[in-house]
Amino acid sequence: MEMKRVLVTAIGSLSADIIIKVLHRTGYYVVGTDIYPGEWVVDSGNVDKFYRISRAAEQDAYVNQLLEICRKEKIDYIFPLTDAEIDVLNKSRGKFDSVSKLCISDYETICICRDKRKTTDIVGQKGICPMIPDYDIADLAKGSVPFPIISKPVDGRSSLGFKIFEEEEDFYRHCRRSDCKNYLFQPYIAGNVVTVDVVRDKKTGQCVAVARREMLRTPNGAGLSVQVFRDVQLEKDCAVLAGALGITGCVNFEFIETNEGIRYFLECNPRFSGGLEFSILSGYDFVSNHLRCFDDREIETDICVKERWIARKYEEYIMR
Repeated sequence: MEMKRVLVTAIGSLSADIIIKVLHRTGYYVVGTDIYPGEWVVDSGNVDKFYRISRAAEQDAYVNQLLEICRKEKIDYIFPLTDAEIDVLNKSRGKFDSVSKLCISDYETICICRDKRKTTDIVGQKGICPMIPDYDIADLAKGSVPFPIISKPVDGRSSLGFKIFEEEEDFYRHCRRSDCKNYLFQPYIAGNVVTVDVVRDKKTGQCVAVARREMLRTPNGAGLSVQVFRDVQLEKDCAVLAGALGITGCVNFEFIETNEGIRYFLECNPRFSGGLEFSILSGYDFVSNHLRCFDDREIETDICVKERWIARKYEEYIMR
């Protein structure tokens, strides 16, 4: 039987290493791409074949190069790992239909998940979990809301553009420099971020969720020290959320958890999380089960996730 082939993009990103390891363990040939030279990317030496490609922002070049690689390498499945790539591939998915299977949720689902306003509207309508209210820009202009507040781009990623405003003066200065129509404004809520890795089989509705509290995070939102925990209600809520959004495969939900234990929904990232390995180390293989969702096989639901504390470190490699 011929070995199946998976193309993994952005292999310099945090989730790439564990994805490549799991795919190799389960017998797949892995092709990796990144915008940087192989000497700059450790996992370029861990894939079966590496290609340097254009940035997703160079849409035509990016799509054409990826198509060429898929044809040349006879790629069966594509795992895009960054929001920027998913945005471009979602719009270009028709070009890949006869070449390789794009392993992301449906077009409309991606459009909703990549728009924080649309996502919160749908989640809010379902009344599944507490939501952080959005401030109307007119009320902000009147000075009728308490500070501090936060702002974030509607289509933001990796905490880019996220700001906390302690004083009204800082906020108004920001508004004079930026297009506020493209931002959400909300009250600032202190607490720990809770990230939940979720995989959903759209055909059967089966869903598995593994949650972690992120005790230490980088400025762009990557967990460094986490507590993986079980919470049956949270897991059920995430399954309902995934169904409401029409999720297929693996995504991650983020919540902010207050000292009182209230968890407010923040967003859905329609891709593997940067801390994916934390969940896999705790007992559930999200990579293989993500692939099952696009391969007409049911996901594994009989799980035994262990609660544990896990920390991440950086390590040096000689590349040449």
